[in-house]
Amino acid sequence: MGWSLALSSHSSRVIALAAVCSLGGVLLPLGASAEESPTPDHFRVGGALRFNYFVKSWEGQENNRQRWGDVAFDTFRVNADGRLSQMLLSAEYRFYAGYSMLHHGYVGYAFSESTQLQFGVHRAPFGLQPYASHNWFFGLPYYLGFEDDHDLGLKLVHERGAWNLQVAFYKNDEGSFTGRSTASARYSYDVVPVSSTNPVEAYLGVDQANSETNQLNARAAYTFTHAVGFTTQVGASLQAGQLYNAVTGRSGLRGAAAVHLEGDYGRWNVKLQALHYAFRPANPEGSDNGFVTMGAYDAPYKVAGQGTVVAAGVSYGIPLTSWGPITRISFHEDFSLLKKTRAGYADSYQNALGSLITAGPVYTYVDVVTGKNQPWIGANYGDALAEGSSTAPWEMRFNVNVGYYF
Repeated sequence: MGWSLALSSHSSRVIALAAVCSLGGVLLPLGASAEESPTPDHFRVGGALRFNYFVKSWEGQENNRQRWGDVAFDTFRVNADGRLSQMLLSAEYRFYAGYSMLHHGYVGYAFSESTQLQFGVHRAPFGLQPYASHNWFFGLPYYLGFEDDHDLGLKLVHERGAWNLQVAFYKNDEGSFTGRSTASARYSYDVVPVSSTNPVEAYLGVDQANSETNQLNARAAYTFTHAVGFTTQVGASLQAGQLYNAVTGRSGLRGAAAVHLEGDYGRWNVKLQALHYAFRPANPEGSDNGFVTMGAYDAPYKVAGQGTVVAAGVSYGIPLTSWGPITRISFHEDFSLLKKTRAGYADSYQNALGSLITAGPVYTYVDVVTGKNQPWIGANYGDALAEGSSTAPWEMRFNVNVGYYF
């Protein structure tokens, strides 16, 4: 079949594939992704433009603009996805206010309808896939690097009947792109070096020189089919890797394990996940090993070196035929909790209640997100996921994200 170029809107098959991307994304059609089942040769270019309206409880109310919230540019992105014979191609680059980064970019090879190999920057196989939440903000697993995490390496994907098996090796994380931070201009959260001499990182008051390397992932999932449109998937994941310290020249260790369940029951979708992680950096003598520094969106923060995360979410979708351009509304509730192992570290919480409104190529998320010791929901950005505060108040952000996808 011939090779074609289409600068077009989403096909009906593409609209059926949706992805939740918080801070870096929205429940949206991704385009003809190479991660989908093999299709005839094609090449498609698309993208998205998104804006946010928000009100934050922790900001002052001294002027009318803050009382009634604010509107800001969120993201502009460009996607390119294709297939040529057995070769699979997929890439996405994103632009934010003041920084930009590669979301993913890889070349793949389809050995058969059930087996493919991907090389480049792609989603690491761990936990609920593709996402562990339904809302625009994701959940705490994302902010710890365990939801929609992308790294640079090789991934083998095999499906056999009800089984989905994935193994991957990542030599490095996805890298840092354009921004002012030392190494945090990236989409997904990784352990990154920070410098107290960098003006945009001085708020952390620390120097760390750790980077992720030599990471192994394995994920197995089995789907039970109860009836048409009624399925339950259960799975388990393991991750192990090193943390290279550029000052000591030594490598520390890191690891994580997760179990998950996802159910599709007619209009209902249920997500449940529990994971435990540990970071053991090889810092210089006398350094505090109770936390690591992680970064994304050009702004790093501290994260507790060990903890357990539980996440639960549910959504309910309603197709519509008589509401003008609106074709679907879904409602969601997502909760996640981080229990930190180190004594004196306060736990972190996040809850998101909201809806997604679909109107052709326009997708609108309306979310009320509350959090305690959550860096993006409160004033304590740098330390919320590490020591935090036992007296931290619950804070709230009301957010409307409007995105046009083309």
